Amino acid sequence: MIQSNFFQHHHIRALLLMCVVLLSVRMQAQSSNARLTMEIRNATLESLVKRLENSTGFTFVYGEEVRLNSRISLQVKQLTISELLEQAFRDQPVEFSINGKHIVLRKREMPKKKERRRFTISGCVTEQGSAETLIGANVTEGRYATGTSSNTFGLYSLTLPEGEVSLTFSYLGFRPQQSRFVLTRDTVINIQLAGNVELQEVVITSQRKEAGIQSANTGSHDIPITQIRHTPSILGEADVLKTLQLMPGVQAGMEGFAGMYVRGGTPDQNLVMLDGIPVYNADHLMGVFSVFTPEAVKNVSLFKSSFPARYGGRLSSIVDVRTNDGDLHQYHGSLSIGSLTDKLHLEGPIRKGKTSFSLSGRFMPTALIPNAVNTSESYGTHISTDKYNYYFYDLNAKLNHKFNDRSRLFLGFYRGKDHYHYYNDDKPTDYSSSPQQYYTSKARLNWGNLIGYARWNYVFSPKLFGNATVAYNQYRMTLQEDTENRKIQNGNTLEHQIYTSKFHSGIRDWSARMDFDYTPSTSHRVRFGSEFIHHLFSPGVSTAHEGNYGTSTTPADTTYRTSINQAQRGFELSLYAEDDWELSGRLSLNWGGRLTLFHTQGKSYLSAQPRLSLRYDLGNGLAAKASYAHMAQYVHLLSSTPLSMPTDLWVPITRNIRPMYSNQYAAGLYYDGLSGWEFSVEGYYKQMRHILEYQDGVSFFGNSTYWEEKVEMGEGRCYGLEVMAQRTVGKTTGWISYTLSKSERRFKDGSISQGQWFPHKYDRRHSVNLCLNHKFSDRIDVGASWIFYTGGYMTVPERQTIVIKPDGSIGQENYISHRNNYQLPPTHRLNVGINFNRKTKHGMRTWNISIYNLYNAMNPNVVYTKQENIYENFAPGEIITQHTKTTIKKLTILPLIPSVTYTYRF
Repeated sequence: MIQSNFFQHHHIRALLLMCVVLLSVRMQAQSSNARLTMEIRNATLESLVKRLENSTGFTFVYGEEVRLNSRISLQVKQLTISELLEQAFRDQPVEFSINGKHIVLRKREMPKKKERRRFTISGCVTEQGSAETLIGANVTEGRYATGTSSNTFGLYSLTLPEGEVSLTFSYLGFRPQQSRFVLTRDTVINIQLAGNVELQEVVITSQRKEAGIQSANTGSHDIPITQIRHTPSILGEADVLKTLQLMPGVQAGMEGFAGMYVRGGTPDQNLVMLDGIPVYNADHLMGVFSVFTPEAVKNVSLFKSSFPARYGGRLSSIVDVRTNDGDLHQYHGSLSIGSLTDKLHLEGPIRKGKTSFSLSGRFMPTALIPNAVNTSESYGTHISTDKYNYYFYDLNAKLNHKFNDRSRLFLGFYRGKDHYHYYNDDKPTDYSSSPQQYYTSKARLNWGNLIGYARWNYVFSPKLFGNATVAYNQYRMTLQEDTENRKIQNGNTLEHQIYTSKFHSGIRDWSARMDFDYTPSTSHRVRFGSEFIHHLFSPGVSTAHEGNYGTSTTPADTTYRTSINQAQRGFELSLYAEDDWELSGRLSLNWGGRLTLFHTQGKSYLSAQPRLSLRYDLGNGLAAKASYAHMAQYVHLLSSTPLSMPTDLWVPITRNIRPMYSNQYAAGLYYDGLSGWEFSVEGYYKQMRHILEYQDGVSFFGNSTYWEEKVEMGEGRCYGLEVMAQRTVGKTTGWISYTLSKSERRFKDGSISQGQWFPHKYDRRHSVNLCLNHKFSDRIDVGASWIFYTGGYMTVPERQTIVIKPDGSIGQENYISHRNNYQLPPTHRLNVGINFNRKTKHGMRTWNISIYNLYNAMNPNVVYTKQENIYENFAPGEIITQHTKTTIKKLTILPLIPSVTYTYRF
């Protein structure tokens, strides 16, 4: 009986063990044969491995010699784990084997390099159909885990060992394309990528080597034009600078306007460029809109720190806006009718495959109405009539000629202008009585930019590209007023007086620039070049003409001409060199420098500006960056208001006013290991020297007379922390960012705030930006943006003090403890927009409905102070006392504003 029980238990244990083994084998077979569906974009092999471990139960085993930092894009359906890995590692220096629940990775032996020659693959990456060049397209070779990206003109260069190569060309919103061949000599491959409708939901990503998470640069962003077009703004007008204001570390000066204050800087410390040419006034309508028409724009890049050495001349940021070259093969365009402006865009071939054009225009319909606003008022024997009008327009034109695959010529033109005029007519209603006065007054204010350039792009060799540019750039403001006064009786003119005054200011640049792009190896990309600029500053020139007829006491005609400040010339010469260098699979850097000489008024200023940026790949999609940049600035903008006024004056450095300098340090952590997401945390510290502030009680408003005596040079410091999370793939995309910052100024000589640190006018401690887009279908998509930031600062009198003047009299003066002593209330606002799209036989129709400031937040657009006298009489017979009370008033001029825009693309 005991033996029987023992035998029975023994067989039960054996049976259970066999079941476990069979179950394990069955589970292994199920796991090995399970069908997987997966999609990843621009992810590392390491992130793919982690994702497979989490979703399949397999464990990957590999040593330090196996490098998984290569980036791939993969889309598979119903593949086994073995088939998926075969496709993922096909062009990688990695091989695998499956042992049970373990997947062992080994380094694949590569052919010996010492016996193999190296050749260069070069070419241009363009859009299929239009042949529009693609900036920052990725070119990767999987077997050697190396790659590059196309430059500003779509050109790339990649040097590899001879033999079989497998290239992958990819770009945001386009289908990747592969090219496999045997490399035996230097080869030119021009690639045309087709648009991928499945990727239209992608809003923003950072694949480029120059900007974003994968670059060595800190504080850099690439903003796709699709994101700019879908970000709701005031009156439904898509705007480049308004979208940039939603980036961390970037703030608007005044609520609703386009001024940019980047990391504690001022608007004149931003270098805003159109196709590489500086734009001195980037605003319309006092900053409500920017001068960039979205239909003409191809790419926008923002640099807030670690500025590449090819950029210079400003302290705070670089905004590089590139325009369309023009379709070389077919005609297309768009027509847009909005609440405020109308826009037209056309592009196409002049000679197919050789010459193309791109033309964009934007204007306000009020330009067609001589006097858009008319008002009349009667009083006594006179009637007064007022007539007003305002409009602005932009015109972008570009000509692109392709001589051959090595040589291309670009001609570009931009003209933008704001125009305001006012007319007043005060005339009598009865001319037959006693002498009557007849008075008229006309005022015209115009301002705008004019840019023209010629650019020649040439491929000297597969490794060396050249770009030569000559350009003319002008900003000009003109204010003219005409008055006429007549004395009339019985239809006869007894006296006739006229007075005409004209004031203008501006800046003109002639420039020549030569840039080279040299790629000696896959780990080096060297840029170097030089630039010469001839500046002509006209801070203020005034002329007047006076005529008196019918009187004998004054001459009939008198002309006056006054140069408030003599025209001043400046000569600027710059040399630069920079190198994008991959030191290893994990460490990369961008280092270089810029040497600048500025000569004016017989004095020369020489500045050496080193730049250094480092990036270290920590693995698992995590990277660390650090950077240092030294910048110099030779021009200043004199302004008294937070608005972008046409009366703001550009002035250069002088014998007494030295250049501004900055040193900026930045460091951060960046993570893109979670599919479709990017996260970043970045801190910065910036020092500034020789920055200008107005003296107490002094302001500029269209008058730069003796401006050097009205300013003080001091120092500034800014530091902060920026946190950002963004969703880059899917139907819902966008980002949220938070900025914690502080910006201060100090003037050690005690001329301002007794030499103590005081907050900058736009020192906002906290700032939150949220931007979301959701695509319901091909017909309907929505966008929303929400902002919140704490208030800036202004200077207000705290109380009045009794003072004894030198003549012995007693008076009162305002007491202010320090500049910017009052903090304004916070600002917050929600904008929403919805697009209704419909495909037609000949194109696409889109209706956009937008609401600016959806919940009608009464934010202070304008803040001013008002003093009121308060009289107190405590009892009959007592002396009445007087106090002066300062009251802060706010004005909201941008409440809830709905708008409708119709766009037809053909």
